[in-house]
Amino acid sequence: MISLASGLPVLQIGDRGVSHYSSEWLETSIRSAAEEAGHEGWWFASDIVRSLFLYLRDRFQDTVITVNQLFEKLRLTLSALGFQDIATHLHDQVPPCRISLIQLATEAEMNGFYELHFFRKLGESLDEAIATGTHLVSTNGLRRAVRVLCGAKRWSPSCESLYRDTLTFIRDRTAAHDAVQVQIA
Repeated sequence: MISLASGLPVLQIGDRGVSHYSSEWLETSIRSAAEEAGHEGWWFASDIVRSLFLYLRDRFQDTVITVNQLFEKLRLTLSALGFQDIATHLHDQVPPCRISLIQLATEAEMNGFYELHFFRKLGESLDEAIATGTHLVSTNGLRRAVRVLCGAKRWSPSCESLYRDTLTFIRDRTAAHDAVQVQIA
């Protein structure tokens, strides 16, 4: 059996596998289901997800689990605990996707193509994230990435221009996907 550093099985999303996923998106899904079921401020979500992750680390036999299987296990757990009403409101959803802009900029710098490579890879990353069916795409490291691409130690007018171009690129690339929220940092 293959053991990942996290001890969790790979999360299969379509034809992609995600090896690093956090509990936050599952907790948020459970809390939303609890609110839909009329349980405002329901605090059990983190305990349920923590116990699910313990099960996945210690007892789950497979090395891969699909999003549907994961949510079915959550539903079974909620039902077993007497929260059938919450289980029926729990909707399967793909975890948020995070894109490291500093990583893309560093790769672009190493390849020598800078902005051309950066924007091509950023577009591919955004398209892949949207194709998974995620509801949230989060980017981080924009200011640092811009400084890397501009080769600047301090913020300059060329940095500001590339910063605005990158914001426009991300917004334009994701504009047609209303169901996807984009956070840029």
